[in-house]
Amino acid sequence: MLKIIPSYEAIKFHYNRASIILDKIIDERIGAGLLENSTKKFLKRYKNIIIKGKPHLLLKIHQKFAANIKNQDLENLKICFVDRGYKYQLQEKYGKEFLEKLSIDTCIYCNRNYTIQLVKDRARAELDHWFPKESYPILALSFYNLIPSCHSCNHLKHNNSPEGNWENALININHPYIEDKASTFTFDYFYNSLNEPKVILKPKNEKAKKSIEFNKINKIYESHSNRELNDLLTLRYKYSKNYLDILLNKTFREFSMSKEEVYRIIFGVEITEDDYHKRPFSKFKKDIIEELLKTK
Repeated sequence: MLKIIPSYEAIKFHYNRASIILDKIIDERIGAGLLENSTKKFLKRYKNIIIKGKPHLLLKIHQKFAANIKNQDLENLKICFVDRGYKYQLQEKYGKEFLEKLSIDTCIYCNRNYTIQLVKDRARAELDHWFPKESYPILALSFYNLIPSCHSCNHLKHNNSPEGNWENALININHPYIEDKASTFTFDYFYNSLNEPKVILKPKNEKAKKSIEFNKINKIYESHSNRELNDLLTLRYKYSKNYLDILLNKTFREFSMSKEEVYRIIFGVEITEDDYHKRPFSKFKKDIIEELLKTK
């Protein structure tokens, strides 16, 4: 999982659009007659937090609201927030532009696919709700609950829940908007034959391990990256012993190119952590290449 560092411009863009939608819900232009007056008062009172509150605060707001919610109220909230507010207003009208403002190009979860999908011949952003919108409908419009993702990862997380439950999820698994440098992982590999390499993920702690398992990153890379891994191993072991070193450190020496530029040209990846999202497989290839360069 990659991290997201949002710009002020992205937050402001989202707040302006989501604020209009939430006002429509509150004054019944969306879902007329579906919400109780007490619900509308709550939404109006905590409007700013609902739209741009950080993850821990969003969870507290949901818990505060959910304490008195009834089953029928939950269904009505889904109609207002999820079906009419998020799907037909925020995602359809502003999803692509929102993603452009956020400047996230690949899936935050897997970093192997781009986040813009073609739907009915037009581009649309895929946005995963970290707190599922079916169970946390009032967070369906929340900035810090919208995670740029590919269709595969978005579908994979649907109706899935972390170990324990979502109330403890921020403790147990990584959230892309919360900085946690201790809870990371690296890619590695092993092989008995160059034709049958295997990707390994090495978590630095238990939270990183649970994050990998929940997002199925290990399964994704075991299934889909063998060709990418095989290509890198081939460069290292089937050609000159120092071929990778020659490619990275000597080929473009006369052009005074930076390390980042060399990796971008040769492997099509970014090697700076904040830029991983710009190109698929960036973290994976960077980690594997560093391991290959260590081998004698």
